[in-house]
Amino acid sequence: MSKTIKVFSPATIGNIGPGFDVLGLAVKGMGDTVEVWKTSCDKIVIEEILNADHDITKDPDKNTAGIAAREVLRLLKMNRGIGMRITKGMPAGSGLGSSAASAAAAAYAVSKLFDDKLSKMDLILPATLAEEYVSGGFFADNVAPALLGGATLTRSSVPLDVTHLGSISDLIVVLALPHIQILTKDARDILPSEVEMKNFVSNMANACLIASAFSTDNYKLFSRSLKDIVIEPVRSTLIPGFDEVKAVAMEAGADGMTISGAGPAVFAITNKKKKAPIIEDAMARTFKKNKIDCRTLLTTPSHKGSLQVTSDDFDFFNH
Repeated sequence: MSKTIKVFSPATIGNIGPGFDVLGLAVKGMGDTVEVWKTSCDKIVIEEILNADHDITKDPDKNTAGIAAREVLRLLKMNRGIGMRITKGMPAGSGLGSSAASAAAAAYAVSKLFDDKLSKMDLILPATLAEEYVSGGFFADNVAPALLGGATLTRSSVPLDVTHLGSISDLIVVLALPHIQILTKDARDILPSEVEMKNFVSNMANACLIASAFSTDNYKLFSRSLKDIVIEPVRSTLIPGFDEVKAVAMEAGADGMTISGAGPAVFAITNKKKKAPIIEDAMARTFKKNKIDCRTLLTTPSHKGSLQVTSDDFDFFNH
């Protein structure tokens, strides 16, 4: 029987506030798992998709995991058959990089299947090509951290130029996932075509400071710079109760709160363990007050990103 490679890729926070299409952060506790194995045919076959909250195509040319697998085989110059099983670990359209996690896991799993001939950095391009199919844009702010772990910075998409920044050891992320769906394509359609110079400068300054914060493991720098005055005011209109949720999160002790990726997930930050559950409860209650069911999670950065799973009782929260 052919060996099976099983890979877990974590959820990600795209943009990290002001770093639109540039910054991304991998977080623990949620993610997708992809299993791959060699077959005797010369096609990619997605045999199962488990735990999905909506219909996901098994067509490998329209599924991010299938596209990523195909692109990795192309890089390897191989025409081989692959069987695939995908287990979803987060809702679609959540703003936590669901499609990117599947793409990253598939890319890494196929590389492992063929003796690790490609590095994680090499795999960002094929996974990003897969992500482009569903998102409508070529950007790596979810795929890169899902593969590399920690925070990443994409300097350029074409040619692809990604830098791994590092992590912040005492960062606690309070995630809230409202039970509404916002597709990345829709969230991009409402963005302004022009930005005032002063707002551009402000967001650029904050994004630069966030990059410095993750590079130097400095929570204080991060807490000063989680401010987005360009994208947040527009996308927040798609999230019922956003302004009130942000206000109560800050009152409860958060050092900042904004949208994760395209939304509707939002995240607040603290470095105080005692404050985190208080912030979490305040955010959940306020969404409920606005008649929005929501799931919450207290988490921290995922340092390892994508990794091979060797046991069924793998603890996602420790990586």
